[in-house]
Amino acid sequence: MQDNEVKTTTYPTADGFNRHFDPKAYLKEMFATPDDEDQFSIRFIVEALNSLPNQLFIHEFGGGPTLYSVAALAAKAREIHFSDVVDANLREVESWLKGKPGMHDWNPYIALALRAEGVPITGATITERAALMRKVVKQLMHCDAQKNPPIALENVQYDLVAAHHCTDVAATTVKGWIAVVKNVTNIVRPGGWLMLSVTTGSRTYEVGDVIFECVNLTKEDIQDGLVATGYRKESIILETYEVEHPQEYSGIMLALARRC
Repeated sequence: MQDNEVKTTTYPTADGFNRHFDPKAYLKEMFATPDDEDQFSIRFIVEALNSLPNQLFIHEFGGGPTLYSVAALAAKAREIHFSDVVDANLREVESWLKGKPGMHDWNPYIALALRAEGVPITGATITERAALMRKVVKQLMHCDAQKNPPIALENVQYDLVAAHHCTDVAATTVKGWIAVVKNVTNIVRPGGWLMLSVTTGSRTYEVGDVIFECVNLTKEDIQDGLVATGYRKESIILETYEVEHPQEYSGIMLALARRC
């Protein structure tokens, strides 16, 4: 795209995401190869999971077209449900789960999860984890964080809901973000856990030639918002990663909290 070309800006709605979000462009831009942020995220996920029971009923909420989180979650899962607001993202994930040729290569991210777990990284262990991921992901479904309930399944709650880089892109204000987290919390069982990731230091992000609006959250916003939506203050674990040379954004934050 030339510098003088006008990019499309869209508000974070289900319709806007479905019309403008390109999973192939997103994976090419963001997940071509693991970087320091990916290592930080996967290490946090693995260490958080180490503090939780085994055989968890897990929901990967708003997972986009990505499976890096599932690579770690699978080791602790009895069953995983995966959701996203974008139909094309679900098709992307489904194609990988079915082993279709030409799909995105998640092996480097599986290797990161194994390394964080202390598992030797070999062709066999990577293949074994990929097979486990395909085994434990039982359902793919549509979700919308701006709705209550955010999924169509009735009366279903999970031991753990992982919501990575989706709650902050479903809102443009802190108040709106709290409403989104409240919606997502409805599928977390009482005493269960919410794990989330957000990008910091920006009110927009780009995928291909589209600019998406989002909310810029602080550490205090996340802590206060989790308490306000029913999580135990003393249970909140929050870690921050700051980029070395911030330009489009300043970093990422990951949190784990237990519902009251």
